[in-house]
Amino acid sequence: MKNRKMKKKHLFFDIDGTLVSHVGASHVPAETRAALEGLRAKGHTLAIATARSFFLTRPVAKELEFDLLVCSSGAHVLQGDRTLRAIWLPDSAFEPFRDAASAFPEEAAALDDRWTYSDGVSDELRAYLNDQAGYDCIRPISDLRQAFSFYFFAPSTPPDCRLFHFPPPDVTFHRTSHYAELRAAGTTKWSGILELTRHLGFPQEDIITFGDGSNDMEMLREAGLGVAVGAAHESAKAVADLVTDDIDSGGILNACRTLGLL
Repeated sequence: MKNRKMKKKHLFFDIDGTLVSHVGASHVPAETRAALEGLRAKGHTLAIATARSFFLTRPVAKELEFDLLVCSSGAHVLQGDRTLRAIWLPDSAFEPFRDAASAFPEEAAALDDRWTYSDGVSDELRAYLNDQAGYDCIRPISDLRQAFSFYFFAPSTPPDCRLFHFPPPDVTFHRTSHYAELRAAGTTKWSGILELTRHLGFPQEDIITFGDGSNDMEMLREAGLGVAVGAAHESAKAVADLVTDDIDSGGILNACRTLGLL
């Protein structure tokens, strides 16, 4: 196990499936809240590292009292409401995105720091996004001017969707079992974490990351210590230093106790 000598640590948490459970109604387990409270009492620094855009991250961050945010898979890094880094998708990606959105309006969406742009988002997804944002966050694609990420909300990409089969060279493409994502090349949660540590002077070896998805692999592997929750994707478990219990079984709290953080 790496980095077991306990001093002040800097902990970065993914949101969905790590801090927030979607088993039943979306919720933060009581054990997770207790862990966060205990970590702060011990003087550790807490931060979020998520694929969510800022407007979808902010309500969770406010509820759980997080001030340091790595959003949009590292493209948008903030301290409070102050942006430390913003890497927007390049212009080369917009025309193919609009073509894809025209062909597949129910799947395609773009996100900046305030809005989701879509011409056909399902009622279910609209309700979820609005609930997470806390306001009506859907705008038509005709309003789109800049974006941190493009999404295609489908388990597989249609064979004639060129944007996701042949993405522009200056973008990063990532696929999960539920969606495909495009963002500016070189942006990852880990690159965003490193940007934040440069601003605040955190030693890399004192960073601990918590995640569950395939998009968490780099931050779990590269941090001083990476923790995968029990229901994590197998690729995340494979690179983590510690696999803890499911979040609804006290996984975050149990991991912090195991690591001597509490």
